[in-house]
Amino acid sequence: MVHAHREGHELAEQVRQGPVGVRPAGPEDAEFLVDMLLQCVNWSGEERYTRKQVLKDKATSLYVAGWQREGDLGLIAVDLAGPSGLQIPIGAAWLRRFPARNPGFGFVAEDVPELAMAVAPHQRGRGIGAGLLRSLATKAREQGIERISLSVEHGNPAKDLYTSLGFTTYSEQEKATTLVLDLRTSPLGQPAR
Repeated sequence: MVHAHREGHELAEQVRQGPVGVRPAGPEDAEFLVDMLLQCVNWSGEERYTRKQVLKDKATSLYVAGWQREGDLGLIAVDLAGPSGLQIPIGAAWLRRFPARNPGFGFVAEDVPELAMAVAPHQRGRGIGAGLLRSLATKAREQGIERISLSVEHGNPAKDLYTSLGFTTYSEQEKATTLVLDLRTSPLGQPAR
């Protein structure tokens, strides 16, 4: 995860104001995806899970274990104003399918990949998450994916972002809601007219 170093507060402010790009997520991004998954599960800012716990827990680790396997699709948001042209990862959104015998938290069907997404805390509020979702929806549609799902815990403000972009409630659980985006009917990820 991208953190502002104690002496690097100025860097964090430069990144906050700098241009952002998107690139495909590859096998070399596996560790960064773990960082972003940790942000997903600790969305409230409270450390409910450590990195070790996320990787040990079968229910959470399945979102990143063995990245990148066939059918995985992901994008990395990068700060394009990094020192010496270095592209610093600042967010990620990725899709992964799960079998019914080993479902994720937002499982709907085996042919519906689940979304995981996070943006580094000091980068939130800039529209990076919405941009990642739009780009990922476009890539998913290009690959013939018709629907994507996700699970969002009650109280997580990210739910507002998802619903504003066309996700609808599929089911309610005790602690979370499963949302689905139908790419066949959603304007999200459609080519600009």
